[in-house]
Amino acid sequence: MLFNNSSNKIRIIGFLVSEVKIINDYAIEFLIAVPRKVKKGEQGFNDVFTVYANEASTISFAKNHLHKGCVVVVRGELRTFTDKSVKICSSDITISSQNK
Repeated sequence: MLFNNSSNKIRIIGFLVSEVKIINDYAIEFLIAVPRKVKKGEQGFNDVFTVYANEASTISFAKNHLHKGCVVVVRGELRTFTDKSVKICSSDITISSQNK
């Protein structure tokens, strides 16, 4: 399933803080941390999001190339599930060349 609802798009760049968790043959999840911008001299912190993917090519890419600590770009939709959890549902995950 492609996640491309034009009214609910999200694109974030962050780093993996967990290994890729295989939910079943058709879905994976992982955590991505996105550093917040802070004013000079203030303590910085990260926002952590759960990323969910269920497209075969995305799952294959994630299993083979993603590892804890790598910087990734995630494009998809922000969705609220029935258990009140909020996840980024993505069918477009790439490794970034940025160093953070």
